[in-house]
Amino acid sequence: MGKKEVLIDVSTAGASGDMFLSALLSLLNDDDAILPVAASLLIYDPSLRVKVHEESSGEVHGKRLEVKQDSEVKLDSDALSEVLTSVAEELELSKDATSLSRKALNILFKAESEAHKTPLSDIHLHELGTVDTILDIVGTMYMLEKANLLGNVDFIATHVAVGSGKIKTEHGELDVPVPAVKAILDMNNIPSFSGKSKTETLTPTGAALLAVLVGSYVESYESFESEIIGIGFGSKDLKDVTNALSIMVGEFTAKPAPKKKEEAKPNTKKSEVKSKEMTIDMDQWETDEVVVIETNVDDVDGEIMGHLFDTLAEDNLAIDVIMIPAFGKKNRPCTLVKVLANESNLNAVADLLIKHLGALGIRYQNWNRIKASREMIVCKMDIDNKEYMVRVKLSRSSDGSIVNIKPEADDVIRVAKMTGMTIRELKPRIILQARAITE
Repeated sequence: MGKKEVLIDVSTAGASGDMFLSALLSLLNDDDAILPVAASLLIYDPSLRVKVHEESSGEVHGKRLEVKQDSEVKLDSDALSEVLTSVAEELELSKDATSLSRKALNILFKAESEAHKTPLSDIHLHELGTVDTILDIVGTMYMLEKANLLGNVDFIATHVAVGSGKIKTEHGELDVPVPAVKAILDMNNIPSFSGKSKTETLTPTGAALLAVLVGSYVESYESFESEIIGIGFGSKDLKDVTNALSIMVGEFTAKPAPKKKEEAKPNTKKSEVKSKEMTIDMDQWETDEVVVIETNVDDVDGEIMGHLFDTLAEDNLAIDVIMIPAFGKKNRPCTLVKVLANESNLNAVADLLIKHLGALGIRYQNWNRIKASREMIVCKMDIDNKEYMVRVKLSRSSDGSIVNIKPEADDVIRVAKMTGMTIRELKPRIILQARAITE
């Protein structure tokens, strides 16, 4: 099987970390896909919150990720590296995803060093020293892995629009592209042009992600036939330019003809952007659409069933897997295997079920889901004059009342080991603390 081709269109409004995340959320059609990454960062910034908005511009529809954080929480380069390692371990990122994440972060460090002629040990990260830098980098690799787009994949990008003019930063007023972005473009031979926007459209994190992922660049992708498209909108209002990045999975039907870099023509079609919030709305339930895939088996042993369960979980293909004992034809004991997944994973799940179980066929249907709204908070527990941080998942009904409080198991176990307390003792205390700060 040949390599998959993934085209990243950055010719209209450049790229940023949140645009990459938004495009991947759109590609996966799963607003919750970023939540495990955000949850793993709450220990470092308890104020971190993410919301996904559905957004459109003319005939183009996609998603926009809104990130809120404490801008006063600043980390130096060593601390950011440690956070990345910790988060990658907690998310069980593959070796390739972890390596790409570290490489992207190191590109940012090197760019800051080059831009300000400062040794790596003395760089001051300013805007890049917040936890959303890790959210952008690790979140991108986590969702690419979730979409099965790491490994046997060729990433291709258009020439990137960097913007023009001046912007205000913590370093003062700077020309666009800012020194760190220019350093990344130069060090990695990324073809670029100004584009139509009179502001920054390529951020350092966006440039670093392009640098680690993309193997080649094209000026035209007319011959690219896409199977799946994810559209990620940015937060800036670029006036007459649609502020969006596209990630497309498909293939070129003909080799793109080489063109001079300065002739690259971005799409600057005028359009009105309308935003519809798709996150917690206390006036109604949250909804989404999933696919339920199932089959019956009566001749498969427990080791195979267990391995299938683990494979579906490890490959991030399933939202949930259920195996139900039943009686089938000729009164034989059998197992009903039901997999809940996003529609984009239907073929991959069906292929696994047939290969692992020897099933002669599978059934599937689309289901609409009503979901309780969810959020993650951090509780500070004072035990024997020491402070411990525990993440807690909250779910709410349609009227906003709390219906469930669930402390994060890994955090409870960690605190239990550190304090010598039992989980039975800790959980009620954590739940009481969570209820006290949310009601």
